[in-house]
Amino acid sequence: MHSLPVFLRLQGRAVILTGVGEAADAKRRLLERAGARVVDEGGHAALAIVADGDEATVQRLRARGILVNATDRPELCDFTLPAIVDREPVLVAIGTGGASAGLAKALRQRIEAMLPARLGLAGDGTSRCAHRHPPPLARRSGAAKGD
Repeated sequence: MHSLPVFLRLQGRAVILTGVGEAADAKRRLLERAGARVVDEGGHAALAIVADGDEATVQRLRARGILVNATDRPELCDFTLPAIVDREPVLVAIGTGGASAGLAKALRQRIEAMLPARLGLAGDGTSRCAHRHPPPLARRSGAAKGD
């Protein structure tokens, strides 16, 4: 395993974003969807995305102890951003460690086609899907149907 997959809660947290253009715009939209507060290079943050892959910027940020993603430069990355299938509350991440964005995209498209836009995981737990797939605590306690 080349990386540890994690899901970060960024709501209200600062994330540095540098660069301009289409890649930077896409990363900004992604960060904002996750609830991050996007700041410039001078801001205080634990994570940064260098959308133009500039090595000097990566080095400056790393010197400050910040974990960095450099767009299209996997050799400079402390973390990579996966292809994402968002079927709230289900989130599927497909990562290749930066080796093949095309493969990750193809897999994402297949998974999107397999999963309906609404999975029926109602917050009140009354949906058919929620009944079949109870929360972890209920499964562990044997409270799930048929246990």
